[in-house]
Amino acid sequence: MYYEKEQTQAEIAKAFSISRPAVSKLLSEARQQGIVRIEIRSIYENDDYLLDELKRVFGLQGGLIVPTGTADESLKCQMIVSQAADYLGTLLPDIHKLGVGWGETVRDVINALEPSEFASHQPRAVCPVIGSAPTAMQWMQTNELARILAEKVKFEPFYLHAPAFPVSANDKDLFMGTEEYRQVSEIWSKLDAVLLGVGSYPTLPDQATAARFGDILHERKAVGVLASYYYDAKGEIIESQTDYAVRIPLDCLSNAKRVIAVSGKTQKAHALLGGLRTGLISHLVTDDGTARELISLHQKTLG
Repeated sequence: MYYEKEQTQAEIAKAFSISRPAVSKLLSEARQQGIVRIEIRSIYENDDYLLDELKRVFGLQGGLIVPTGTADESLKCQMIVSQAADYLGTLLPDIHKLGVGWGETVRDVINALEPSEFASHQPRAVCPVIGSAPTAMQWMQTNELARILAEKVKFEPFYLHAPAFPVSANDKDLFMGTEEYRQVSEIWSKLDAVLLGVGSYPTLPDQATAARFGDILHERKAVGVLASYYYDAKGEIIESQTDYAVRIPLDCLSNAKRVIAVSGKTQKAHALLGGLRTGLISHLVTDDGTARELISLHQKTLG
């Protein structure tokens, strides 16, 4: 009555015709005997059970599940970003080549990352994994994100001065023929980690989908996007003959040692589920509510 129905000690005393001190004594004895146990968990504690379940179901190698409880959406996102930045910081000593995608979450993780420097005999490099979008939004400017990240962790930045979505195959070929692209492409082939956000379909801002795909995304029932690669609920990549995106090739992305996706919005659960099913994501940082939703959705779709 006290712990589950949240009745007061006075109400309980009245119901059983006993004194309030007697109720207090019984509650105290219940705790002493182990009938009642009170556990205080840090909101930043990693939920190992959920992470293990995600590893089992989706073949993840690692990640972080952030307990957020009943926090509102804004606070939940802040908590995930903060913990994702700390998590990335723990991985950085073993990373020499780092790729960065775009999105608000990626930007926020980079901004939350603590400045640091790592001694190494090997050069450390960071570069975009996709060209820049035609928008003034900072979180879509991959060169700027790479610059900020490189400055924080003392990596050498490499830039990709190319539009993410050229208008033709010839334009794409021109960018791919530059020395700058060759350098970045070399890094792509040896990435230790990639930091990505997960987008829902339709995306905002729109990633030139009409020119790139026509009605294909609608017809194939796209659910999400990773590094401008759209996919359906089964995790199958949706292709188009007019998709001339300047970005990391799928084989380089799948061969990266760690592909770290950060996502904490429960309304993106379907997009994240499809993203996990692509097999591209190896490490996931999300909240406990989204993790449970992912497992539930996966079981329902299998059924």
